Amino acid sequence: MENSPFSPGHAARARRYQMRRLGLGWGAALADLAVTAAFLALFPAGPLPEASRFLAGAAFFGLLALAREAASLPLDYLAGFRLPHLAGLSNETLKGWWADRAKGLALLLLLGAPVAGGFLEITSARPAGWWWIAGGLGAGLGVVLALIGPVLLAPLFFRFRPLSAPELAGRLEDLVRRTGARVRGGIWEMDLSRKTKGANAALVGWGPSRRVVLSDTLLAEYGPEEIEAVLAHEIAHHRGRHIPQLMLGRALSLMAGLFLAERLLQGPWGAGALPGAGALPGPDAPGFIAAVWIFLTLWGAALSPLLLAYARRLERFCDDFAVRHTGGGGGLASALTKLCEKNLTDPEPPRWAVILAHSHPAPIERIRRARQAEEKC
Repeated sequence: MENSPFSPGHAARARRYQMRRLGLGWGAALADLAVTAAFLALFPAGPLPEASRFLAGAAFFGLLALAREAASLPLDYLAGFRLPHLAGLSNETLKGWWADRAKGLALLLLLGAPVAGGFLEITSARPAGWWWIAGGLGAGLGVVLALIGPVLLAPLFFRFRPLSAPELAGRLEDLVRRTGARVRGGIWEMDLSRKTKGANAALVGWGPSRRVVLSDTLLAEYGPEEIEAVLAHEIAHHRGRHIPQLMLGRALSLMAGLFLAERLLQGPWGAGALPGAGALPGPDAPGFIAAVWIFLTLWGAALSPLLLAYARRLERFCDDFAVRHTGGGGGLASALTKLCEKNLTDPEPPRWAVILAHSHPAPIERIRRARQAEEKC
């Protein structure tokens, strides 16, 4: 890496760490897929009485979610707890990790079981046109979760408080005004140090719940120019209307996936033409949930490189925006360098990894672009 701010030792260590995390993540995803396929094969494919469909769908989802959790737990433990501790990145206790895991599973069951029950009711009532109803309701649920997530869900895992440093708060509020942003929820600090030594920042929420969140590790260890550059990058997501764009993209991909699932699983040229298609569950059987789940998983994997490429394009826009509104790229380049070191991010990951797994351009690319902008100022 010519003119790289990173030592060869950091680059090699970060590469090993990130490749292990990626491999464990993909392994957990395959375990989830295998469990879902097993449920599809083992559960009866016949229809249910109308009165029991909602409860059957909710119960099927609950059992499937618990089985997937059990199958992926060892790999998730290695990727989410053991590996970060071995790398010296984590402050989280095992008790805290288990508590967060339990909260996540409880939320999945609380939200997912009724959705699954309702989905089975829809597919049973409209076997030839369920996709657009389920897709529309799914997109609406995504909007609701984006609205309530920062206010009701995120506080289950982290503690938040308004940014308290008066001088820094004034500087960042001036940046918000200067960029013409309307971040209605304000600028918040998150106690990330309770779980990790890494640093992070994000624009979360949508509409009235939109807020900028800065980790306490970022605020404690980064200079005002660096924090301002990070905030400017996050503001750019707001100014560029990126959250609505990404939500629309997910909604359209969901609608398209459900449309194709209906055609494949029920169409005369789809499942009906495949060997063994008679074993596939109909739209009034709980196993239909597993069949659609598998299809959407594969559909999401197929679309992922395109969606990630678009996300990387948005990140470049945000970097350029930060450079323009902070008087140069020095603060951004310095912040990105520190973030890469603190989070043990691979500065220059393999091209295939960027294409398949990264929503951001390679850090070294972002740093070089920021440096070039600084030299032009």
